[in-house]
Amino acid sequence: MLKISRKLSVWLSIVLAVLFMIALIIGAFIMPWLVNTLIELPDYSGIRQNITVFGRILVMVVSYGLLSVCGLADGLLFALLLRVRKGMVFTAKSASLIRSVSWCGIALGLLFGVLGIYFELSLAMAFVGFFLGLCLRVVKNVIEEATAIKEENDLTV
Repeated sequence: MLKISRKLSVWLSIVLAVLFMIALIIGAFIMPWLVNTLIELPDYSGIRQNITVFGRILVMVVSYGLLSVCGLADGLLFALLLRVRKGMVFTAKSASLIRSVSWCGIALGLLFGVLGIYFELSLAMAFVGFFLGLCLRVVKNVIEEATAIKEENDLTV
């Protein structure tokens, strides 16, 4: 397995976060075409047959909601990576950033759950979003506990 230094790993993560934000911005411009293309794809289970105008609007609004939540999460992760680069990991602010990203994962789960009305695969994505949010909640709890231990050790020295 390829092993890279921590410093390089953080920089790589920052670059990927920036590239992801660029992809989200591009996605915002192509979203109407993408949504229309997905709706028009042949559906062998019959869920999207005769989707109404309201249904198309709902899918578009939820899709932009997904983009917005992803953008927020990416911004929060970028801020967290900047803190990691400065060595400010075990702090209340870092735990707060992770908490916010976990809520973004849960929000993604909810939004994908709504899309499950028309796209069955969205239900699997909803599960992934909820699970991601849960995992990040656990990481947040670990960081909070480590922060408390660090603060206690800082006071005793």
